[in-house]
Amino acid sequence: MRFWSWLVVGICIAVNSNPARAEYPERLITLIVAVPAGGAGDLVARQFASRLSELLKQNVVIENRGGAAGTIASAFIARAPADGYTLLLSSTATHCTAPVVYKNIAYEPSRDFSHIGLIATAPAILSVNSSLPIRSVADLVTYAKGRPGELNFGSSGNGSGPQLWGEMFMTASGVKLTHVPYKGSAPAVIDLLAGRVQMMFDAAAAQMSGIQSGQLRPLAVLSAERFVLFPEVPTMAEAGYPSVTGNLWYGLSGPAKLPPDVVARLERALQEIGAMPDFQDALKQIGLLSTPLSAQAYSRFILDENDKYRKIAGAANITIE
Repeated sequence: MRFWSWLVVGICIAVNSNPARAEYPERLITLIVAVPAGGAGDLVARQFASRLSELLKQNVVIENRGGAAGTIASAFIARAPADGYTLLLSSTATHCTAPVVYKNIAYEPSRDFSHIGLIATAPAILSVNSSLPIRSVADLVTYAKGRPGELNFGSSGNGSGPQLWGEMFMTASGVKLTHVPYKGSAPAVIDLLAGRVQMMFDAAAAQMSGIQSGQLRPLAVLSAERFVLFPEVPTMAEAGYPSVTGNLWYGLSGPAKLPPDVVARLERALQEIGAMPDFQDALKQIGLLSTPLSAQAYSRFILDENDKYRKIAGAANITIE
């Protein structure tokens, strides 16, 4: 009898300790955000994390790790355990612009990550200080060509999407603008509102309050279609510059080699959250749209974005040590 008793106990221990039987997630999940608290990425992450926590029935906490255009946070995730408990709000900066302009970067956007899905996007908008006598892209080109190099455009930093969008526009239009980099979009917008820089290419989230107050005048969106939040603003294609395109985007990624069942569980949750009307409304309040993509589609999207911006950075000779 003693033998059979010990055998039963042994079987029970083996079954209960088998990690394959444990359902993900069993404990708290940390979502790393590559920008400080209060930025557009942070706001997206908090809206997403609260709903992810409800769906997974497990706490999801935000940890902000800003700096170096998102490369610090991304490198941290690339080295994290591939168990699904440490994730990244990947973005245009972390997986698109930084990898193509930084010479020495501690990760590779595709090889070192498991990409789970796209969450949200916002088209870039070209805006000018409303004190300028400029009401269209055509006006801007005429005005700038008469004053080569005198118009300053602000950006969130060297090698950022806003700088690359400005480079695209200069190449397409033949105008000469002066780039003024800032440490983030917020200080750039402050100087744009004050007139210390005259124009900016950035996402709606950064410029929304200035546009709504009338201090900024939007001239064009850099998307294929007009932006639902500003339907009266034409696209760059409508303005005559179809090659000038760009948007801000955020997605969910983890370390490379995440277990397939973990990726599948998170991907399902991402799709469910993206379809929630209250989540869509929350994003619109900060100038973004819910645009969920599958893991496979998001991985392909990142590769395409890298190819696009690598060409732009190469043509403009933009590199950062």
